[in-house]
Amino acid sequence: MAKNKVKLNDKNNQKKNKKNKLKQEKYISEEAQEIRRFVIILFSVIIFVLLVYGITRALSDDPVDNTEKEVVAGEIDYDMVTIGTMLNRNLSEYYVAIYDEENPKAVYYSTIIAKYAEGEDAIKVYYCNLGNKLNEKYQAEDDSKTNPDAKSIDELSLGELTLIKVKKGKIVKYLEGLDTIREEFGV
Repeated sequence: MAKNKVKLNDKNNQKKNKKNKLKQEKYISEEAQEIRRFVIILFSVIIFVLLVYGITRALSDDPVDNTEKEVVAGEIDYDMVTIGTMLNRNLSEYYVAIYDEENPKAVYYSTIIAKYAEGEDAIKVYYCNLGNKLNEKYQAEDDSKTNPDAKSIDELSLGELTLIKVKKGKIVKYLEGLDTIREEFGV
């Protein structure tokens, strides 16, 4: 019988504790309850973010590089043109050397052009990269299908190496091949 009294007392104590908690919750203002919920949610979000960050770092192959990266200012190359803009330079007479910069012979082409440009009476030479996406549509499928008689941009069909002389916004000379260009430049 003493055990039954202890059980009854435990049940009564539990009921009293529940009633006391309910009474205490009634006396806590709604604002305090909102603040408590906010703090719980805030800590839950912080723990979640830290957990995701930790997992991501653990699975990442890249080590953290805290060194400062050097920022280099961009440069504009005024000697480079696209085919669409090559006839509207502000000079009355100039050359446009057109070749693909990825071509293994490109270094040789640029050397010949640089030698010519060093001369006292040299006419300005602009470069045009045939490998540029904007210029690709003007490249001939093979060197035998070029158009040396082109007088406008729409008529152009360019081979591996082309030199165009422009005078007053019009094409006056169209030269193809290394030997022909070297002869024009006198190099």
